[in-house]
Amino acid sequence: MAPEPTTAIILCGGRGTRLGSEDKPLLDLGGKPLVAHVIERLAPQVDGIVLSCSRSGDAYRRLGCPVVLDEHSGEGPLGGFVSALPRTATPWLLATPGDVPFLPADLVAAMAPACHLHGAVVARAGGRRQNLTMLLNQARALALAAFFAAGGRAVWRWLDDNRVSAVEFAASAFHNVNTPADLAVARQRFARRDRPDAGSR
Repeated sequence: MAPEPTTAIILCGGRGTRLGSEDKPLLDLGGKPLVAHVIERLAPQVDGIVLSCSRSGDAYRRLGCPVVLDEHSGEGPLGGFVSALPRTATPWLLATPGDVPFLPADLVAAMAPACHLHGAVVARAGGRRQNLTMLLNQARALALAAFFAAGGRAVWRWLDDNRVSAVEFAASAFHNVNTPADLAVARQRFARRDRPDAGSR
């Protein structure tokens, strides 16, 4: 079951409190921002990419994707998703953070069957659910936006309440950068070219 046309919303609004409040997706990895690697991993898999950020708009625009400023900055990553939603028109949406540079090359294809069946699916890596990496159709995306409008902020709660199924991937594909140690590991992996590809599940 092939994916429907899909727009990726890359969430870049984190505060980076454990990295000196730096804008995490713009940190250097192999001479490029972290988020540039996310874009490269997703570009062959989707029909468009939108970056949702709360600051550094000019730096994100230089990456060549449409940029949306988070209208709900400070209210969690779901606010960034809701802010970007009006900029999408494809039947499906993929949400993912901007600090996961080793995403699998088959991310969308692997989640497509469950999305066809249920309208929403979330990634799980090494047995741990990746709450911000979701593939949704427009109806389920609007339901998530309604959850936010009603005061919901925790994506995990919406996923639990709606019993959203998960697709398993290798833990290494979802290494995210939250601390200086995480960044050091990512740089070591990049130097070794230790990057998961299709078939990483």
